[in-house]
Amino acid sequence: MNSFLQTLSTPAGRVLVVAFTLVFTCAVVSPGTVHAQAGKSESQTGTSATDYRVGAGDHIYLSVPQRPDLNRQLAVGEDGNVNLPLVGNVNVRGLNKTEIETKLLQALREYYPSVNKVEVNISQALSNVVFVAGEVRFPGKYSFPETSVNMWEAIREAGGPSPTANLSSVRVVQDRSRGGQSQLIDVQAAIENGTVQNLPILRPGDTVIVPGSEELYTGSAGVNVTGAVIRPGNYRLTGRGDLVGVILLAGGPTDRANLSNVHLIRPDTGGGKSETYKIDLNNFLKKGKMESNPKLRAGDTVTIQNKSFTGRDIGLILSFVTALGTIVLLYYTIQNESTNSNSN
Repeated sequence: MNSFLQTLSTPAGRVLVVAFTLVFTCAVVSPGTVHAQAGKSESQTGTSATDYRVGAGDHIYLSVPQRPDLNRQLAVGEDGNVNLPLVGNVNVRGLNKTEIETKLLQALREYYPSVNKVEVNISQALSNVVFVAGEVRFPGKYSFPETSVNMWEAIREAGGPSPTANLSSVRVVQDRSRGGQSQLIDVQAAIENGTVQNLPILRPGDTVIVPGSEELYTGSAGVNVTGAVIRPGNYRLTGRGDLVGVILLAGGPTDRANLSNVHLIRPDTGGGKSETYKIDLNNFLKKGKMESNPKLRAGDTVTIQNKSFTGRDIGLILSFVTALGTIVLLYYTIQNESTNSNSN
């Protein structure tokens, strides 16, 4: 023990302590870090200010290095024109920053031959209108002066999510002029991971739809769902009323759910003892066996058991064992070097 403490007091020993700290930290933190980075790469699908296309009501600032007297703020009119000295009206509707610079330079050079460069900055993007609907405090149409507004900023501008909002499945619908495609975004994960700045950038005409959470049913025709599901609770039987449908109503299984061990507790309608059935739901999901996806009845209780170990648990254990092995190897390497040094 004394030998070990003496080793730690040496420079090599201090290196050993630092190595242990780094390896152990990587072993424990890396799974969450990788997940957060993956979420960032998947959700960062926005556009930059250089891609913004101006419209009526926008303001741009024109800078002419060779002729500072031409520097000025320009407002885009309802017809899409901006007015330049001597030149007159130049239509810039639908153009981005680079295209506006090219068009204004060409127009100015006809009257000012010394001008060979212009710079344009979009100072106010009042035509940047997006729509926010669903479970927010103030649904409606919002204009943003910034050229880059992500969906979380739009939700906040609409008063923020309501208490019943489901931020895990927020839908963004593109403007029809750009195809009208939609995508689901997990805003809740971005909030929890501190990566809201990486949420998609909205463009003019886009619509953000915040859905509501499934409200818990309190009537007598419901089914209790407990255990390893996202939102345990009492849910009304809807649609086909089968086991899979009810689990989906409860948000679906968690990553620790053991779908091979689902318990269905069915009360006796005559007031007698309840019956319990053990169901392997994987037989339905993987093999299509319909008997493993039974129809449910009012009053049933569904319980999904947790797995003893998940892939992440095993990964953490293996990472810790690897880290511990690395530390032991480092320790004996330092010990051998110390012994050899003393013998010399």
